[in-house]
Amino acid sequence: MLPPELHMQNVFFSLAVLAILGSPALHAKDGDVVRRGQCADGVKTKLTASPENGQIEVEYELDDAAPGELWRVILRKNGKVILRTSQRTNGVGDLEVRKVTPNTSGADRIEAVAKRQGGGTTCRLSLRAGF
Repeated sequence: MLPPELHMQNVFFSLAVLAILGSPALHAKDGDVVRRGQCADGVKTKLTASPENGQIEVEYELDDAAPGELWRVILRKNGKVILRTSQRTNGVGDLEVRKVTPNTSGADRIEAVAKRQGGGTTCRLSLRAGF
């Protein structure tokens, strides 16, 4: 048995390792297809497709933009628009959109395009999901 101070050091070390390795992976469900990217100005993006009761849940996240920016987001499945929206980033510069769409036979190509309104950055990600 370790002395309490060494046990706490081990706990803190384990938490630090999880933070460095990307704890968001802990939230991903088995079977999810995830793609991450980075655009200009340090903006990070993530596109996730998940099986959802016989359908596909598509989530797109944009992180580290400036707070309050207006972004136009378009999600496509197999070339057809499934979501078109404009949304402002929250107080820390993040936004998230979600759409549940029918699951067709075979693999589906999911694409996300986010464009900062008022000029500049366009972010693109795509993935292939066959659930």
